[in-house]
Amino acid sequence: MTVKNGMFMRKIEDKEPFWFRLDNAAKIYPVVASAKNSGIYRISAYLHDAIDPQILQTAVLDCRERFPTIFVKLHRGFFWYYFETNPKNPIVCPESPFICQSINVHINNQFQFTFFYYRNRISLEMFHSLADGYGAFTFMKAVVYRYLEIKGCTLINDGSIFECNQTPKDPEFEDAYNRYYTKTKPPKKPFVKAYRIKGKRFKRRGINLTLGHVKTAQLQKTAATYGVSMTEFLVGLYMHTILSVGKPEKLKKHPISISVPVNMRQYLPSESLRNFSLFFNVKYQFENEIPSLDSMLQYIKQQFVTGKDINELRSLLNLNVRFEKSTLIRVIPLALKKFFFKVGYALLGDLPITTSVTNLGTIKVPESMEREIEGIEVNLASGKKPGLALVSYSGITSLAMNRCFIDSSIEQVFFSELAALGVPVEIQSNYWE
Repeated sequence: MTVKNGMFMRKIEDKEPFWFRLDNAAKIYPVVASAKNSGIYRISAYLHDAIDPQILQTAVLDCRERFPTIFVKLHRGFFWYYFETNPKNPIVCPESPFICQSINVHINNQFQFTFFYYRNRISLEMFHSLADGYGAFTFMKAVVYRYLEIKGCTLINDGSIFECNQTPKDPEFEDAYNRYYTKTKPPKKPFVKAYRIKGKRFKRRGINLTLGHVKTAQLQKTAATYGVSMTEFLVGLYMHTILSVGKPEKLKKHPISISVPVNMRQYLPSESLRNFSLFFNVKYQFENEIPSLDSMLQYIKQQFVTGKDINELRSLLNLNVRFEKSTLIRVIPLALKKFFFKVGYALLGDLPITTSVTNLGTIKVPESMEREIEGIEVNLASGKKPGLALVSYSGITSLAMNRCFIDSSIEQVFFSELAALGVPVEIQSNYWE
């Protein structure tokens, strides 16, 4: 098989090193990443027995040839960063209490992902430049499948798991943003500074993570009583919570803006294992009174209709790629790009967003594999802003709320309201404070 993607053409089966450009979404992460905003996210799988690190190491290595876009190292080019095949072996590590921290590539053999183990939990932490949630979960499921195989479990693949003896397919390598980019000039939108959630930070670096586990069917049933989807319900409840705990005089100054990612593969066909997601913002400007939850949810539902409109999303895609392709941006050396982007991101990058809600959807695995996996979680605890990330598996939805400050009122109110609405919640936390 010959892989083609803009700047490279190499035969994977010849095991020659190959290199490729970062996709449109990936390019910003290595430029603006910092200790406070690592660009790292985590997905975890719980098995029945304690994890054997040697078997996990073997399983990861066995998947190398199947995922050539992940087993890479990041290089500085003259104009942009690029990825190149990494001949070293990734290292499986015991889990640290410091989740989603910036990866030390020198310790990590230059890889942009790390597998951790703790008791019966396998966790994958990945730099967002490599892939979005779809690509990461595809990789994670393949590694766990291989791990269970080596352990001697009887598994039957229903075709949903990428097995390590398969050959990568050309479409998995594509930069889907460039594929669907058109030169249609997108309309300009006003820049609006969003309400910011503040609080006294922890004395030591780290993230507080609070996990809520609920029955997916109960959550869907409760959302349906309001005539909204599960994601719309959670975004609305989160918005309502922020209004409840915020100070009115500050809420009046700037709108609350919640960023919601969209897996573009739902709208524009792509098998890419790299990034192919976009974000739209749900906004609410507080005036004098906090609306009822029902009113808030109907308002959110309408914003989802607008935000997820394919024409709006295509316009956003064109805007992002158009910026990357502009002559001025292309000819500026990487050193200057990094300086200007870092300054720009520090001054403006976080301002339009208050927080985020990410729903990775329902994770499905073959029935024989599902019997071996107790649960799945995801969290995005890598930035300065609090956030909510959720994923559903085997009838349970995991809700992960993260923060980098001491005040815990948001998650207390959020989970209390959820329980009051008839959705019992099982709570876990690392109690970082």
